[in-house]
Amino acid sequence: MFGFVRANLEDLTNEEKERYNAFYCGLCRCLGERHGTLARMGLTYDLTFLVILLSSLYEPREQSGESRCVVHPLKKRSYTANHFSSYAADMTIALIYYKCLDDWKDERNISKKCYASALSKSYGVVRNLWPRQCECIEKELSKITEIEEIYLPDPDAAAKSFGRLMAEVFVMEEDHWAPYLKKIGYGLGRYIYLADASVDLRKDIKRGGYNPLKSVSSDVVTETTLKVMLGEASEAFEELPLEQDLGLLRNILYSGVWIKYNRDMQKERKKAKHGK
Repeated sequence: MFGFVRANLEDLTNEEKERYNAFYCGLCRCLGERHGTLARMGLTYDLTFLVILLSSLYEPREQSGESRCVVHPLKKRSYTANHFSSYAADMTIALIYYKCLDDWKDERNISKKCYASALSKSYGVVRNLWPRQCECIEKELSKITEIEEIYLPDPDAAAKSFGRLMAEVFVMEEDHWAPYLKKIGYGLGRYIYLADASVDLRKDIKRGGYNPLKSVSSDVVTETTLKVMLGEASEAFEELPLEQDLGLLRNILYSGVWIKYNRDMQKERKKAKHGK
């Protein structure tokens, strides 16, 4: 489900690419330092966007440097991190832990069950640190499970739950900017859920699994809905007093979010054309 909120690298300047990759590596580094090397497997672009957004809004002191890692052992890579990187690392654990449990439930994927077990201790630590966020994650994912089990035909019910989940994740601390951040997280969360459902529609129809878009007959309708959700997130985004990395953030929010969706939908349409 994750991986939709990423940069459109082709439209970034070299400086913006370096900055983006540095934040990505910084988040990966924080995952390893806080939760062990295995936790780095849960790294997502979506939470990298959150780090850059919060960093732009609050402009905290940053730590930058170069280091090698398990993934890139031969050449040092630049990284940039701050306390928002640590927060995003903790939220990565919470989200990936429950995603693995969901994959085990839906697909009986033993590797995901094992990964969830490996992350269970870290999730306990994260839950103690961030009870508001984790309680919301648990509550809304439970609602999504209920919706999927009764095959609720409302195409937006589960998406709203995932939106509320992401709204809480986007707020590290309740303050003046929290309502704006929640709107951004809510819009992106709904987008992520329905974009993922669009990509999985043919597969879910074949296996008889739940998909909220089974009652929607047109890709055009779906894409229009996705644009509305992103529009709501963008409206709140533009009300924030952002300057640092603003071009990079706009690249992700207005262009990058469509990269994975368009690529995956193109693959699905080719499969449908060839009867696969």
